[in-house]
Amino acid sequence: MTVTEIRNPYALTDLWEGREIGDPFLMRFDGRFYLYCSSHSRTPGIKCWTSEDMIHFEYRGFVCTDPRTTGAYAPEVVYNAGKFWMVTSPRGSGHYLMKSDSPLGPFEVFSENLGIGIDGSIFIDDDGSSWFYRASHQGIRVHKMPTADEIDVRSEAIPASYLYHWTEGPQVIKRDGRYFLTDTGNHVCSRGYHVDYCVSHEGPDRGYRKLRDGMLLIEIRDEYHALGHSSTCIGPDMDTAYIIYHKNILNEYNHPLYRSMCIDRLFFNGDRMYCNATWWKQPAPVQPVCACRNGEGMVACPEGLKLPLCPGETYTAEINVKLTDDRGDVFFSGDVLTIGKDRRWKLRSGSSGILPQNVDASALITVKVSVRGGRMLLYANGMKFYEKNGVETTGAVGIGKGCAPSFVGFSCVAQGSRECETVKSVPGAFDAVHGIGAAGKTAEGETGCSAIALKGGESVEYPVNVWQSRAYHLAMTVRATSEDITLKVNGTSFKAPATGKATEDGMEKRYFGIINLKEGYGRLTLQAEQDVVIDRIFLTEADEFAPLTVVEDGNDVSGGLLGVTGFKAAASMHRKFCGFTAAEGYGEAWIGGMWRDYEMSMVINWKPCSPEACIAAYLRVDRQSWHPDQVSASRKAYAVRIDEKTMKLIKQEYNETVLAEIPFHAQWGSKVKLLFRVQGSRISVLAEDGSTVLMEALDPMPLVCGHAGISAVTDGLGYDSLIIRRIE
Repeated sequence: MTVTEIRNPYALTDLWEGREIGDPFLMRFDGRFYLYCSSHSRTPGIKCWTSEDMIHFEYRGFVCTDPRTTGAYAPEVVYNAGKFWMVTSPRGSGHYLMKSDSPLGPFEVFSENLGIGIDGSIFIDDDGSSWFYRASHQGIRVHKMPTADEIDVRSEAIPASYLYHWTEGPQVIKRDGRYFLTDTGNHVCSRGYHVDYCVSHEGPDRGYRKLRDGMLLIEIRDEYHALGHSSTCIGPDMDTAYIIYHKNILNEYNHPLYRSMCIDRLFFNGDRMYCNATWWKQPAPVQPVCACRNGEGMVACPEGLKLPLCPGETYTAEINVKLTDDRGDVFFSGDVLTIGKDRRWKLRSGSSGILPQNVDASALITVKVSVRGGRMLLYANGMKFYEKNGVETTGAVGIGKGCAPSFVGFSCVAQGSRECETVKSVPGAFDAVHGIGAAGKTAEGETGCSAIALKGGESVEYPVNVWQSRAYHLAMTVRATSEDITLKVNGTSFKAPATGKATEDGMEKRYFGIINLKEGYGRLTLQAEQDVVIDRIFLTEADEFAPLTVVEDGNDVSGGLLGVTGFKAAASMHRKFCGFTAAEGYGEAWIGGMWRDYEMSMVINWKPCSPEACIAAYLRVDRQSWHPDQVSASRKAYAVRIDEKTMKLIKQEYNETVLAEIPFHAQWGSKVKLLFRVQGSRISVLAEDGSTVLMEALDPMPLVCGHAGISAVTDGLGYDSLIIRRIE
């Protein structure tokens, strides 16, 4: 039966304790997918599931039962030097290396405990060199691997990977000469557990930098939160990348209930990778156009055996073979590739060379062919060994003399050719260059990424998959200009004023307004009324603003709308001698919808009882989470924070940027009266009358929308009153 849609999370059998799969790692080998995950903390062994289509998974039992794998954390497997190598960190106590002749095991432990953190991951570069990555308190650390079976215990930190807290779950992939390092941060039992990434042009161990929006996955919804510990895998079409991760359902005290596996589509744009978490139906992974295994279904031809169909000008093919003679042939695009057991290769068209040392020519060899626009890329066991432009793009795919076939197949996609036609998830963010009609209109966007350049009257279209029929905020990052930008979106004209400030690379995020979209698959069409360069498009749920009196005379008068959390869960804030504040140590509370422009009028009782006492208010809050051991700036928000010495205006995005700061002093027992306002890209803190600006900042990449909130630390600072209202 053909499956056209899937929905996260994936249904699997034989889970740990019947409900648990954490830290999923998916490996593609010989046209199949092998899934491994963390083990039960009290049970030895590592389980495996397999899939032919990345849709249906079959439980295959234990691939290792060694007692040293009891509570095995995050097992990962790579194919290298003709063997399968597994690394895992049982109960988080160091690492073991294991090997096997099959991805289904049995895997045998052959190393001592390396004693270096958790969450090990191995990357093999195009030159055959191997690198080992693992978690630490300084970010991800990288180790050299002198050979496939040896890890140098000495390591270096990768500073760009540090997520301001414990950082874990690393994996490196290589695409278009760039090294992408994904990792996960925050506490595993926080709703704000999330996946980030950084990118390098210099090498697998150095030169990494983080883009402006380095978060790949973060969600805090009741039914979909704590997304993390991901792996990346190429899908059934042999070109499309997917991110595989778990969601961890938590109760109000942050106790984990169960983890389950989810898979979403990954996109690439130069230095940027991006994806959107989907909890509604999405298109299923695209399958090969033609595939055969062990020669069954292949057709005899003068060259040997070929697939019954031929690819067109754009395709990716995978030819898995074992050499039966000293040399064997595979063919594609009218050319023949000969590979010898001495690892020497030669194309009939003239090029030749030698494969990396770690290719075992006596074992299975995976030859991957990627052709697009006359550009051909050739890979052996995932390592690129040849590239040429201007090649012939048509011809049969098959095997010749000296080879025994395993999986052989092709699809009609290559080198990201389906990025534009693939549906984009809403709510979510996607790159403007990935639209239909965008070809040939590229311009420079954020440093290292491409944007789309539209002239007046030109348009571009995006296939979208909308979660719910409702209103959505529409914002875009554009090339900065002092002029208004007008676009027709699905036929309706929207005007976006300038932010008044640009980033160092000349970009700004503009707000266009609210658009209503229907649930399901549809189209989003943009038509420019004047020349514009658009980098990214953001669609976020929009709620109608409703003025609220939240606190009055130190009491919560919100009628149950104020959501409180902290050390004592919903009892973490209440009325005390200084008004509404933290019950013990720390408390925070959130209220309202996904609002755009509004202000908060507050009266703070000033009776600090310790130097640590401070109080804060938040606007445009999104993706907020709490856990006692997580990063403190665990939200996306603008904040005003006050203690006995300073008042700070802050932008938080699971890190913290101080936008403005002034000295502050108030008399003990007095009342501090303030207005905190966000309007467009301007964030302001004003005196009570609204005429005196105490602090102000312009943000060229403003947060689009969000809730309101408050927090307090220790005793003595509390809210006497708190009113949220529309800006007059």
